[in-house]
Amino acid sequence: MSQALAQPLSLPPPLPDAGLQQHLDAQLPPDLPLVDSSGRPLRLGETFGDRPVLLVLGYYHCTQLCGLLMHGLLEALHDGGLPRSAYRIVRVSIDPADTPATASALRTADLAYADFLEAHRPPQEALDLRLLTGAEAALRSLAHALGWRYRRAGEPDGPAEGYAHPAVAAVLTPDGRVSRYLPGVRFDPAQLRLALVAAGEGRIGGLSDRLALLCAHLDARLGRHSAAVLQAVRVVGLLTALALLAFVARQAWPGRKAR
Repeated sequence: MSQALAQPLSLPPPLPDAGLQQHLDAQLPPDLPLVDSSGRPLRLGETFGDRPVLLVLGYYHCTQLCGLLMHGLLEALHDGGLPRSAYRIVRVSIDPADTPATASALRTADLAYADFLEAHRPPQEALDLRLLTGAEAALRSLAHALGWRYRRAGEPDGPAEGYAHPAVAAVLTPDGRVSRYLPGVRFDPAQLRLALVAAGEGRIGGLSDRLALLCAHLDARLGRHSAAVLQAVRVVGLLTALALLAFVARQAWPGRKAR
């Protein structure tokens, strides 16, 4: 391992809770030390250079939204029709306990799903998919630069139950600047294609939707998501109901002129 990779990193100040603060045009740290799925040390900047990057943070033993997000991303990429040589996917685990072996097993599963989507149209080239792990200081530094806040999930004084974090993919320019954020677990193929083309040209997009699902384990005792997720769903439902009521009232207004 090189001396540069062995240098310790200081932890950035702790962030208050899980969420996303968009850092458009932020340069992600190219010298950040990580490890790939074969166990080879590398710097984050080695994943930059020749094409736009779809960066996905999560953790590899997640059984909730993390897998849904990745499947949604692969499906939208398939439906969008861009050649595989036009982009790179980089997944980074925020859990320092994840190992290259864990990353390798998940990479195999992701590649199998991507090839399954191409069953009726055999791909002409391999999918450029990197799964990375690292030490806690490096992982926190990356999340901090991205504006991607996470925390341990579970009871305050009880055992950890994975991580709470936003479900979002970041689109990076070839030199590693944040071009756009795509929140959620399902993506519009045309929008994703345009975002990758724009990032490939070095363009920075506008603020995307700030409402993103939080990836958090179900409460096993109650069979439901955490309070933060439920609150977000309630807010969306209330806003939708108010919009429908306003539309109905407008249509039924006595003084409304017939068309």
